[in-house]
Amino acid sequence: MFKIESYVTPLILSYVDKYIKNIKPEDSQVSLWGGDAVFHNLDLRLDVLEAELHSPFTFSSGHIHELRIHVPWTKLASESIVITINTIECTLKLKSTEDRVSEKSSQSQRVKSKRQELAVSPPGYIQSLMSKIINNISIVCNNVILKYLEEDIVLSLNARTVSLTSVDGKWETAFTELASPDFTSRKAITVSDLTICLDQCNAQGKIPTYQEPFLYRCSLTVRLSSTYSNAIGARALKTRIDFLFPKLDFSLSDQQIPMFIRLFNLALALYLGDFKNKPDKKEEADDNTSTVVDDT
Repeated sequence: MFKIESYVTPLILSYVDKYIKNIKPEDSQVSLWGGDAVFHNLDLRLDVLEAELHSPFTFSSGHIHELRIHVPWTKLASESIVITINTIECTLKLKSTEDRVSEKSSQSQRVKSKRQELAVSPPGYIQSLMSKIINNISIVCNNVILKYLEEDIVLSLNARTVSLTSVDGKWETAFTELASPDFTSRKAITVSDLTICLDQCNAQGKIPTYQEPFLYRCSLTVRLSSTYSNAIGARALKTRIDFLFPKLDFSLSDQQIPMFIRLFNLALALYLGDFKNKPDKKEEADDNTSTVVDDT
């Protein structure tokens, strides 16, 4: 007879250690055996987040004030593991050409690491139970602060709560399993009190005058539906994403309109794939040097 704890604990800690820097696995394991673990003042592994998201943005900073993990050991087959993050702050910017080259050079290493992870996965019915447990993990983030910097533009997103849960075919919270006939996994992301601000900073990076939020205390639900070929499918055949807004009110001031247009054009260029990454300072200096012509 196997002990599921001996598989679940290392798996949870491996995920935590993958995305967070200053975690001590030996202390974490002792805490998780009691059902709950609490960590404070954690720094995110920014390079890992960028690799996982495959986005054109790079993280400048990422910090978690408090992380709580609750494991219902006696009901693992019917209740979700709950990961709660209290206050998370991240700052992003657009990737430079140097960042893109560095990302490509590390792709092979990430693939190698992923293969090694797959090689040590538990076999058979244990793997099936583990997949069910992992697929039903619930994540709750309280006080989410996200900032995007684009030259003199500061786009700030603040949300009181962002939660991710598994849902059934009626989009109600449930402990689900990837099974026939449709092999579909459904997740719901609920965002409450979302406020988006758009401001302009000076040369010192300070915001002299704050504008009114152009989106204030909005709530929304994101529905994700992924269909797989079988119960252990590693990659979804198709994914559908729906955004539901009970109410959406936004406004832009005269100062915010030009900034909004710039960000919209940037987003459109990224979507169409015709945007060239910004050069870094070294490249700009090289370009300026190469344009100097000696007529003597």
